[in-house]
Amino acid sequence: MVPTLLFSQDEKSQPDQEPKVEVQAKEETPTIRVKGKKDTDREFLGDVEGTNIYAGKKNEVIRLDKVNANLAMGNTRQVYAKVPGITIWENDGSGIQPGIGARGLSPNRNWEFNTRMNGHDIASDSFGYPEAYFNPPLEALEKVEIIRGAGALQYGPQFGGMVNYVVKKADPTKPVKVETKTTGGSFNTLNQYSSVSGTVGDWSYFVFYQGRSSDGWRENSQYNVQNGFVNLAYKVSEKLKISMEMAKSTYLSQQAGGLTDEQFRIDPRQSGRTRNWFSAPWNVPAMNIDYEQSPTARTNVKIFGLYGERNSVGVVSAANVTDPIQPRTLEYSPRQIDRDTYRNYGMEARQIFNYDLLERTHTLSFGGRYFNGNTDRFRNPNGTTGTKFDLRETNFTGVCYDGTRNCRIADLEFSTLNYAGFVENLFRITDSLSLTPGVRYEWIRSTASGRVNESVPSASKPFGGMIQPLERVQRQVLYGLGAQYQTTKTTNLYANYSRAFRPVVYSELFAPTSTLNEVDPNLKDQSGYNADAGYRGKFGQWIQFDMSVFELRYNNRVGQLPGLLPGQANFQTNVGDSLHRGVEAYLEVDPVVLLTESQPYGSFSLFTSSANVNARYIRWEDPRVLTNPTNAQNFYRVGKLVENAPSQIHRYGVTYHYKNVLSFTYLISYTGATYADAANTGPATANGQIGLIPSYTVRDFTFVWNFHENFSLRGGVNNMTNQMYFTRRAGGYPGPGILPSDGMFYFIGLSAVF
Repeated sequence: MVPTLLFSQDEKSQPDQEPKVEVQAKEETPTIRVKGKKDTDREFLGDVEGTNIYAGKKNEVIRLDKVNANLAMGNTRQVYAKVPGITIWENDGSGIQPGIGARGLSPNRNWEFNTRMNGHDIASDSFGYPEAYFNPPLEALEKVEIIRGAGALQYGPQFGGMVNYVVKKADPTKPVKVETKTTGGSFNTLNQYSSVSGTVGDWSYFVFYQGRSSDGWRENSQYNVQNGFVNLAYKVSEKLKISMEMAKSTYLSQQAGGLTDEQFRIDPRQSGRTRNWFSAPWNVPAMNIDYEQSPTARTNVKIFGLYGERNSVGVVSAANVTDPIQPRTLEYSPRQIDRDTYRNYGMEARQIFNYDLLERTHTLSFGGRYFNGNTDRFRNPNGTTGTKFDLRETNFTGVCYDGTRNCRIADLEFSTLNYAGFVENLFRITDSLSLTPGVRYEWIRSTASGRVNESVPSASKPFGGMIQPLERVQRQVLYGLGAQYQTTKTTNLYANYSRAFRPVVYSELFAPTSTLNEVDPNLKDQSGYNADAGYRGKFGQWIQFDMSVFELRYNNRVGQLPGLLPGQANFQTNVGDSLHRGVEAYLEVDPVVLLTESQPYGSFSLFTSSANVNARYIRWEDPRVLTNPTNAQNFYRVGKLVENAPSQIHRYGVTYHYKNVLSFTYLISYTGATYADAANTGPATANGQIGLIPSYTVRDFTFVWNFHENFSLRGGVNNMTNQMYFTRRAGGYPGPGILPSDGMFYFIGLSAVF
C-alpha cells in the first residue's frame, strides 16, 4: 500500500518546517504526524491543503496569535510587516476598513484582491464594485492567508490574488472556553473583545463579540464599531462535517474630510468637515460542507450570502471650499446622501482527488462557482442641513421628473451574474519536480437600469435622464502554469505564470466614491498576467526566507487624469497599459538559535521585508483630446510611473522572545514616494487631490507579557516619533484631498483565557 499525503503536510511541501514524518499504516488509512515544528508568526501553505493546490504559487500565512501587533485597533502595517511588497493606505486609523495592495496595484479597500473570510466572499461585489467595507476584527482571527496573482485560477481573475481571513476554531478539548480582552488607548479609545467556544459530542461552536469606540486622532473622526460572529458545526460522521456561520458588523464613523497641502502643513489634525458621516451595516451568512469520500478524495461546498449597505452623508466639495452657514437661512447647506444596498448570494463547489499515472501519484482539483449580486444605488444632494448622522431626504426647491420634490441625481439598479469553472492538476514529475497547469472559465453578465441626473422632462430630455436597460455579457478563459523544484526537505524553487482579468461592469461607471471625478462611459475591460519566480524555505530553526522576482502586465488600466481646465473634474478612463517588475524579499534570522539550542536567555530574531517595484506605463492615451497613440506618447511620454505605486517598500524589525513569557517587537516601516495621478503631476493642485505623495518612515513598538497561565498584557506605541505623513490623496470620498495618517498612539490591554 502506498500512503497518501493528500490532506496532510508533505515534508517536501513545507519550506517553513523541518519535520520528522512518521507513517503508521492502518489497514486502509495512513496516519501522518509532523514533529519538530517551531512556532512562528509567518508560514507557507503546503502543496495541497483541503481541496486547494498551492504548489508553485507564491503565498504567505500570517498567524495572528504569534504576531506582536496592535490587533485591537487593526493595525495592518504591523500585521503585514513580514509580507514583502504590501502597500497600505493608512488614512483609516480606526482599522475598520482594510486597504492593501501589492506590486503597484491600488490599495483601495483591497479591490485588486479577492477578499474572503473562511474561504467565501465578503466584498460588496465580485467585479463591478469589489470593495471590502467589512474587515473582521483581527483578535478573532487565527490567520490571514495571502495568495499572490497566480491564485486567480482557483479563486477568480483578480490581478492581486486572494486574501483570506480565517476565523478561530472552536476549542476541541473542552465544552466551554472563554477568552476576553480589554484594550485602551489614546484619544479615548476603548476596545472590548470576548469569545466563547467549545465542543460537546459531535457539536462544536465559536461565538465572538467585539466593540470599539474612539474620538479619533483628527478632529471630527470619532467612530463606534460592533462586530459579532457565530459558528455552529456538526460532525455527521467521520467523513461528513457541516457548519453554519453568521457574521454581522455595524459601525458609524465621522469623516474628517480631506486637506489641502497648506492645511496639512499647518496642522494635519485639523478638519474642515463637521457634518460628514459613514456607516456600513454588513451581514454575511455562510454554510460549509466537507465530505471526505476516501483518504484520496474530498469535496467541499460553500454557500454564502451578503446583505449590506454603504451609507454616507456629508459635504463633498473640495478641501479648499468651506462649509459655512448660509446667511439667508441661518443654516448649513443641504448635505449629499449616497446609499448602496447589496444583496448577494452564491455557491462554490470543489473536488480534489489523487490518482496514479506512470507509477506516480498526482492530484487533480476542479470546481465551479455561481454568484448573483444585486446593487441598488442612489445619490441625492438634498439631504438635511444638520450635523449628525441623518439619511433623510428633504424637498427640492423645484419639481422633479415624477412630480415630486424629492429629486435624486442618481437612482440606479445593477446586477452581476457570474458562472465560473476551473481545473488544476499537480503532476509530480519526479520526487523533486512538480508542474501544475490550470485553466479557468468566466461568464459574466451585468445589467443596469434607472436614472441619472434626474430633472424636469423636456423636449430634449423627455425621460428626465432615464437609462434604458443595459446588458453586457463577457466571456473569458484564463490559464496558468506553476512549477516547483524541491532543493532540500525544507527549501524549494518555484515559478508560475497566470492570466488575469478585470471586467468593466456598469456599477463601476457610477461608483458612489467618485464625487468629484468624471467617469468615461466607454471604459474597456482590463486584462494581463502575473508571473513570478523565487526561492523559499528555511535552514534549521534559525533562518527563514522567501526571495522572488515578478512581472505583472496590466492592459487598459483605469487611471485618473487631472481636468483639462482649472477647476474641472478629474477624469477616470483607460489611460493605457502598465508593466510592473520588481523584487520581493523576506528574510528572518535568529542568531541565538544558531549558537545554542537551549536558549536560556530567550531568542532574538532580526527580520526584513522589502520590495523594489518599477511600475510604469508602456502605452498611454487620453481619449478626451488625443486619438492618435503616437501623438499620445509624445504628449504624455510613455514611461510615466503608475499612480499609488511606491517603488520602495521596506520594513525592518527585531523580535525578542523569552520562554513564552515575554516578547517585544520594534518595527521600522519605510515607503517611498509616489504620485496620486497617472500624469505624474508633481506640484500639488490647490484642492490637494493631485500631486506627489512623499516618502515616509514610521516606527512601532509592541510587547506581550504572559504573566500568568490565564492572563497576559499586550501594549505598545504606534508611530513612536509622531511622524506627520499621508498615504493618499482622494478625488472623492472620504475626502476629497489629502487624508492624513494617524500620529503617535499608545495602547495597553489585558487578556484572560479560561
